[in-house]
Amino acid sequence: MIGRGPFRVLTSTLALSLVAGMLGVVAVAGSAEAAPSYGGAPSVQVGYTDSANPGQAYDAGEAELPLGTWPDGDGTPHTSRVYATFDLSGFEGKKVYGGALRFREDTVADCSKRAIEIWRTRPIEATPSWRQAPTPLVKVSEIHTTDYCPGGTVSFDVDSALLDAVQKRQRRISFEVRVPEQYESDPSYARRLSWYRTVQLNVEYNSVPTVDSSSLYNGGFPCSTLKPYPRIGDFANLLQARGFDADHDDERNLRTTAAIWPAGRPEARTEYVGEDGVSGRANGVVLPEGALVDGTSYVWQARVGDGADVSGWSKKCYFTYDRTRPAGPPTVGSSNYPSHQGGQQVPPGELGVFTFSSNGDRDVAGFHYSWNGLDIDGCEWSGDVGQLVCQPVFDRPGAVKANRPGGSATVTLNPPNSGPQRLTVSSIDSAGNASPTVVYEVYVPESRPGLTQLTGQPEWNQEVRLQVSPAPGVQVTEYEYILDGDRPETVRAEADGTALISFWARSPRCHNLRVRSHSDNGFVSDWAQWSCTFDPWPGIRSELYPRVSGDEPGSGGVGVPGDFTFSPEPGWTDTVAYRYWFINEGDWAEVAPGAGGLATVTFTPTRSGWHDLVMYAVRADGSESTTWNVYSFSVAEAG
Repeated sequence: MIGRGPFRVLTSTLALSLVAGMLGVVAVAGSAEAAPSYGGAPSVQVGYTDSANPGQAYDAGEAELPLGTWPDGDGTPHTSRVYATFDLSGFEGKKVYGGALRFREDTVADCSKRAIEIWRTRPIEATPSWRQAPTPLVKVSEIHTTDYCPGGTVSFDVDSALLDAVQKRQRRISFEVRVPEQYESDPSYARRLSWYRTVQLNVEYNSVPTVDSSSLYNGGFPCSTLKPYPRIGDFANLLQARGFDADHDDERNLRTTAAIWPAGRPEARTEYVGEDGVSGRANGVVLPEGALVDGTSYVWQARVGDGADVSGWSKKCYFTYDRTRPAGPPTVGSSNYPSHQGGQQVPPGELGVFTFSSNGDRDVAGFHYSWNGLDIDGCEWSGDVGQLVCQPVFDRPGAVKANRPGGSATVTLNPPNSGPQRLTVSSIDSAGNASPTVVYEVYVPESRPGLTQLTGQPEWNQEVRLQVSPAPGVQVTEYEYILDGDRPETVRAEADGTALISFWARSPRCHNLRVRSHSDNGFVSDWAQWSCTFDPWPGIRSELYPRVSGDEPGSGGVGVPGDFTFSPEPGWTDTVAYRYWFINEGDWAEVAPGAGGLATVTFTPTRSGWHDLVMYAVRADGSESTTWNVYSFSVAEAG
């Protein structure tokens, strides 16, 4: 059997789960067993010698390897020894525990007798001859048992030879396989080794894991070594380190150990372990509740282990744990956005100027504000190696620094909507701890621009023109609009504040438009919405005889001709004809479309009252619109 060297590893007990679904938490380290990896050393040379042909070397081929003394067909005795050389360069940088030399006996002269020795020789380049065989250096192993014969695989412990070669950084190792001298001339000890399985060297090794000192993270921030130490509140008990292990069996089974102690007190060092880390990723240790004391500065470092070996310790990182919130909420005031508590309304089209005050609390470093409630976490599992990433406190949206510790800050804001609006503000310290919030309420007048259709009801494949006008009291320089969710476009406002937006209605479902105004002072209005829909059949319209559906009065009159314009079904670009019938006023007729797919027919009614027009469109391939358009209109009574 292959021997395995002793080793110590760290283990852990589940203590806490602060980052749900992401990290386990562990307590102080202990010890456990874990198996190293096994791999075959590549063969450089395998062959044998023959005393009857002392100048000839025999490389292994597709024939059994003779060992010991054996007669040929003429009864001439031959004595053979087997030589095998292996490449150890693949194990450089790894920790080698030992190895085993193995081969299979295919044929044996006498299964009641087995005596085989393994000797180490100097490294050889090629199979030697009997005459030039290398001098054996040391006997490594031997066997005299007769188990598993014939056809047995014989294994030899070569730990000492292998470890010696590795320690001396030798890239090759060579072995001589022979029958002991006292039995070597006895043919009953002869055997032949399998050419297919040949002589193999199996190595027990482990790739010692490493830790990357450039990838250490504390509470979502990179490791810091400089004073003043960064102040960290949320997630300060999450320590992450990036470890590496080249062994496939260990690449998802790393243990991360974090050692931490109060600055200046190394005797208070405590180690915690995180399990199931992944090689090349940032693996975490979550310190248990109570491990950190508010207001205390800490030093920490990390290392990784695979259950057999551990890396060296990383560089040291420093931080100050800060979980004390500013005492009270800030004060909020505005020079032009009066509080709505007295029913006051802010001026239209103006940005709001707000001042936040900490009321002299020197723990306050700034403020956080939002029109839609506060969320100042600012942390995501978005790091390139899987680490938690937290934005610096004052890089987060809605954060502003005070003019001095315990001071104030002034911001200029655009209200998000019209009507009652609530601005929520809290004081924050340099670690991001937030005070209780204060809510400042204002009433913002309507700011959405108006929209007027200049081309009437939109028709498919026809131009749509909309006039945009400013909300009362809002001075507009340009309008921003988005058609059907496409990229934003802008149009300059005229001197009176209006602008024209035009486009072609080429979507079978018609269109959606959003538009808002921009002012020179930076004010941006609410979005105004406009939309249209198309009926899924060809269109009919008439200025003189409009569509009616109830008791609407008639129009035109008997003998008064009126034009009816036909348009294609939305999405049809190859309409070749419209077939129509004024019911009870003639027969079916057909008209070809002209420019834009439109066709116009003139109808002169011969009676007053209700009339119905039926129409459908025809494509070039002869297919008809699936739905007919039935158009009802009323002709006025004679005067």
